[in-house]
Parts: sequence; structure tokens; C-alpha cells
Amino acid sequence: MNDFRAQLAERCMQNDPPPCASVCPFGLDIRAFAGHMKRGAFSAAFRLYRDAVAFPGIVSRLCDQPCGGACVFSGRNGAIALRDLEAAAIAHAPNINPNRYSLPKRPKRIAVIGAGPSGLACALRLASKKYEVVIFEQEERMGGSLWSLLPEEVFMPELERQFMFEQAVFRFSSPVSSLAQIDADAVYVATGAQGDRFGLELSGGGACASGADGLFLGGELTGGTVMEAIADGLLAAKAIERYLKIGSMNEPLRDWSTRFHPDPSLLPYTPPAPRTGEGVLTKEEAAAEAGRCQQCQCDACVKYCDLMRSYRKYPKRVEEEVATTIEPVSLSRKARLATRLIATCNHCGLCKQVCPVSLDTGAYLLDSHRRMVEEKAMPWAYHEFWLRDMEFSTGDASLVINAAKGGRPKYLFFPGCRLGGSDPQLVLDGFQVLLEREPESALFLSCCGAPAEWAGEEALHQRTVQYFAQVWESLSRPQVVFACLNCRQELARHLPQAEGISLYELLDRWDLPAVQLGGGQAAAVFDPCPSRDFPEAREAARSLARKAGFRLEPLPLEGEHAQCCGWGGQVEIANPKYAEGVTQNRIEASPLPYLVYCANCRDVFRRRDKAAAHLLRAILPGGEAGGLWDGSVPTATQSRDNRRWLKHQLLLQYKPEEARLMDTPQTGAPLLIAPELLEKMNLSYLLREDVELVVESCERTGKYLVNEETGTRLGHAMTGRLTVWAEYRNLENCRELVNVYAHRMQIMEGMGNV
Repeated sequence: MNDFRAQLAERCMQNDPPPCASVCPFGLDIRAFAGHMKRGAFSAAFRLYRDAVAFPGIVSRLCDQPCGGACVFSGRNGAIALRDLEAAAIAHAPNINPNRYSLPKRPKRIAVIGAGPSGLACALRLASKKYEVVIFEQEERMGGSLWSLLPEEVFMPELERQFMFEQAVFRFSSPVSSLAQIDADAVYVATGAQGDRFGLELSGGGACASGADGLFLGGELTGGTVMEAIADGLLAAKAIERYLKIGSMNEPLRDWSTRFHPDPSLLPYTPPAPRTGEGVLTKEEAAAEAGRCQQCQCDACVKYCDLMRSYRKYPKRVEEEVATTIEPVSLSRKARLATRLIATCNHCGLCKQVCPVSLDTGAYLLDSHRRMVEEKAMPWAYHEFWLRDMEFSTGDASLVINAAKGGRPKYLFFPGCRLGGSDPQLVLDGFQVLLEREPESALFLSCCGAPAEWAGEEALHQRTVQYFAQVWESLSRPQVVFACLNCRQELARHLPQAEGISLYELLDRWDLPAVQLGGGQAAAVFDPCPSRDFPEAREAARSLARKAGFRLEPLPLEGEHAQCCGWGGQVEIANPKYAEGVTQNRIEASPLPYLVYCANCRDVFRRRDKAAAHLLRAILPGGEAGGLWDGSVPTATQSRDNRRWLKHQLLLQYKPEEARLMDTPQTGAPLLIAPELLEKMNLSYLLREDVELVVESCERTGKYLVNEETGTRLGHAMTGRLTVWAEYRNLENCRELVNVYAHRMQIMEGMGNV
């Protein structure tokens, strides 16, 4: 926890300026400026620009545009034309006169020596604060080096305009030979290149500060360009005001440096639009040019992470709220501000992938989840269903088949629990192909433990991984063949000694498929989020799809930048609207049908009528071109039934004596459930067997209420940690479910609800 906090403080670049602003002498907020211009808010853009540079009509003509060289698009000769935008802001702003403020005069007197660009900038800023400002100039005119850079008719009206409401006193033809002759509370020396320093040197202890109290120097005198000179004058004004208020010369030195350098490949590029003329940009042209700006900031985590984008929180804010949640300061210890946020992370790893310094906010949230579980502060309902389902996968549905005649298989096929629940035939077909190519193979039906890790149940997770390790060790450590990359990622992290390979790599190596079902159809390969760790699996999936006859087109984000389909973290109960939104965003990424190589991805897409097919269905023998993209999604109950069927089929083939043990006759009367109630149960994550248990319990114990008007019976029973209520009626040879619902309270006999 503290490590992540320290990493945020030291490495997070959220507040670093964009490269363009970092090289601007004035530190102009270029993102805000371009944003105003894009919206056509020319007045707001001009005011922002004027406040930053003091003399917009001069700076916009003389600036050498270091921002252009730093622009992320400079390498494509398409840097944002900021100087043109600045000129457009001046041209199209309805009023470019400075604002006039009625402020009380301040009782301090400042002397500025030199009426060149730097001295004028300092004087203007202090005069606008209503300090008494006196400018000494040895020449008989203001402007200094501007006379050699711009025509008088350009810069003089600009200087006069900016000073039009200020009361600064100009003393021309007044050379200063000694600072002792100056009566002032502070002095800024800006005598220009090769000007008199009066023995002063920059001390380095503060901005424009000399070693003597109240004496400052800067501009071209200290080696700056004209732009840097104006910026120095503005900074000196700030330093002088600080000195006058608190007597300190240590105004921080100007530092707009940045560590942030965006990756151009992650930003959409629009080339500059043709212009109608060579003069100032029209309003439309200016808005279009400003619209090319990508508003560069270190926000890849928020742009690409569904969680941070949905909650509109950067990692620093996430950490603050999570820390408050884990370590609540209230006496009641109920200040759990970020509980749902913690449980909403998909644990896809994209935040770390896109972060320039690899900050892993997802890992921090997972650690936080564990802490909440340890403190019994995480709502159990978020994960109870998934943990029960994992218990089924590692228990009743678990099976080991060793087809190796020598007893020591070369491969151990581990399809994972979700593939068998979604399409059990794919597991059978995949194992059959594996056996045809390598008869010395085994199969293990179980769960990798991801649901327990996502739920923060560390002890249960460790037991699940240990169960896999025991089976793997008992088979003499064969190479594990994964059909699910989430399983591969999970075991690579927690059982790295178990060498693994994806099924897709083997199938590609064996030149499957032999039959082309794609027929040249365009499709997109949707990468599951754990595939970012396994580039060889991603390439194998695409190779197989092409061999199957599909014409592949890329998704906006794929490969290392693959985004979660919405299933990861199993957040559908903790935050169903969020999970649905994530899936919908992935669906809208492309109108093409998706070839997926993750059962979870296939199911969440098909549940929302997106054309999607598991890659194995397209390449394994028995696949059919017709209806490839269709197919229903199993309910939670059907998923369990599929895994039971899969185990039974394998037992029939390899252990028929054990298969007979699964053929237990049904006890009790059949329960009829209408389709709409089955859908309600599925949405509530209620299993058919749970509802049947409630009805059987009511009939066995006689504990139910009878509605005399309808003849229905109402009773409850616990399934896991849920109390499930069932309303049903007895018919001649069966029972009919009328309604069902569940809640998190436990009914205590004789004590009411607690």
C-alpha cells in the first residue's frame, strides 16, 4: 500500500505539463488555450494568452515557437500552428483592450531600470497591481531592443494599449549611474544586453534575485532572448511582490520542465487543413487547427482504463479514496468511501501497460480488496456466487483423465472452467485433436483460482493453486496446454514452475485447420485482456483465423492494448451497470463480427447480440460455417449442467464405471419453471438446483405459508449465504414455480429478521 503511494508521489506525471508548454518561456496553458480556440471562444483564448505573455501583439510576432518543435506531431511535420492560433485569437477577439480594475493603491514604490521588453513587462504587471512604479530609461523612448525587431507602428501601439489604464511613471533620458540614487522599496534592473549590472549577479536563491535585498535583475541583461526577457520581467514582478509582502527573495525559479512525452502512436493524427489565404486564420480555420491538438497530458490511464474513465478519477485520487476506505478515520470505522470502486476493477492490467512509468493501479486495488476482506468490510454478496461456482468447478465438476499409456503424459490439457460451461463440445474436440497429435496427454477439469483472487480470498486462492500443483506433480510435471489465457496468466504468476503453452500455438504449429470456414469473410480478432502477456498466443490466434479463411481487420485497440470485454474481475454483481457499459463500449469498437479465444468474451458479446464466435469453433473438426456467429449463451444453471455433461462424457469414454455413479435418479417431483422466471433467476444469479432445494426443503419440513385464494405455497431456505424464497403450487405429478426472489438476510427462528 505505502509502496504504491510512494510511487505515485515520485513517478506519477499527472500534473506534468505537456511537452509544448514545458518549453514555452511563459508557461502558457496551451491545452486550455487550444480548447478555447476549438470552441470558438476567442475572447477567452485571448484573455488567457494576454495574461500569460503581457504583450500579445508583440509576442505573437516574435516568438520562435519552441512549442512547435516539442509538439507530439512535429515528427510528421504536422505540429500545431500555435503562433497562427495566437494571431487568430487577437484578430477575432471582440475586445483586445486590457481590463480596467478599480483597486486601491499599494504603499510600496518599485523602480524599474530600463524600458525595454523585460522592464516594461515587470512594470506593467506591478502597475496593474496598483504599486507605484517608476521606469528609468536612458533613451528618450520606450521599447529597447524592439526597435531593431519590429516596425514602430507594430509594437508601439501594443505597448501603449497595454499601459492605457496604468499609472506607471516613465522617466526618459534618465540614465542611472548608481543604485544609491534610487529611492524605492525594490528595484528591477533590466538594462538590456551589455547593459549596466551595477555590480549585481544572480544569486540562484530565487527568481531574478541578486545577492542584495530588494534588488533583482533579468531579461537580455542576463543572456535571455527577447521572449525570455519578457517572461523574466513577469517573473521578476512576482518575485518583487513576494519580497514586498514577506521580505523574502526566494520566489521559486521558473521550472516548467516535464517528464511526460506522449507516444504519437496512441494519438489520432489529423493533418493540417488547407488554408484559404496567407493572412490570419479565419474563425473556422482557427477552430479546425486548434481541434488537431490532442490536449496532451499524462492521462493514458484515464483514457484507456474503463474504471478510471467511468469514475473520472486519476490514480492519485483513486489512492486517496481507497486509503480512506481501507483505513477509515471515523470512530465507527464505517467510512467506506471506495468499497464499490475497489470491487469494480476488472484486473485487466491495461492501466500498467499504458502508464509511461508502469504504475499498477489494478494491483493496488487488488491488494486493497484483500485488505477489505481481511477486515470483513467487503460485501460478501459481490463474490459469493462466483466462489460457490469455483467450488463446483474444483469439486463436483473436477476430473483428471490420463490417456498416456506410460503414465507420464507429455501434455496436460487444462481448458479452464468457463470453456466447459460455455461450450463443452469444444473441450472434447480440443482434447481429441491433442490426443491425435500427441497420444501421451492428459486432461484436467478444474478452476485456476482467479475468482478467489479477484474476490480477495487469499487463503482460498492459495488452496486452489495448490490443488492444481498437486495434480500437476502427480502427473510428473507435464507441459500445460491452456485453452484459457486467463488461466495461463494466473498460474504463470502463482505457479511459474508449471511450464505452459496455449492450445492455439500448438494448433497453429500443427497446421490446423484443414477446412476453410471463413470463406474470405471480414472479421476482427478480439484479444482477451490477459493476452497482452502472451504475444505468441495472439499471433497464433490470428494465424489460425487466416488459415480458416477469414480476412482480418484490426480493432482500434488490440494486442498489448487489448481492453477487457467486461467479464474480468467478475464485477457483474458488484457493479452491473458498469460491466454492461464496458461490454457495450467493446461492441461499438467495430461493426465486424468478433473471433474470440476466450469463452467469457464470447458469452458477454453474444448475450448482447454481438456476432461473436469462439476461434476453436471455427477451426476444430466439427465446426460449421452456418450459424458460426449465432448460438445462445448458457444461463448460470446451464453452465453448471454443461460442466456436468462434459465430465460425464469423459467418464463414459475413459472411466465408464465412474460414469454410472453420476447417473443418480432424480428425487422429488419435477419443478416446472416458466422461461420468464428462468431469466429472472439468471439475472439474480439463482441456480435451478438452489430453487429446487428450497421447494424440497419446504415440502420436507412443512415450513411454508399457504395462500388460500391461489393455492400457492411460500417458503424459504438458505443457499450458500442467501435466503431464497420460492412461491409454488403442487400439481398432480409435478410442481410449478410461481415466483422466486432472494435477499441477504438470514431468517432466525423465533427472533425475526437480523
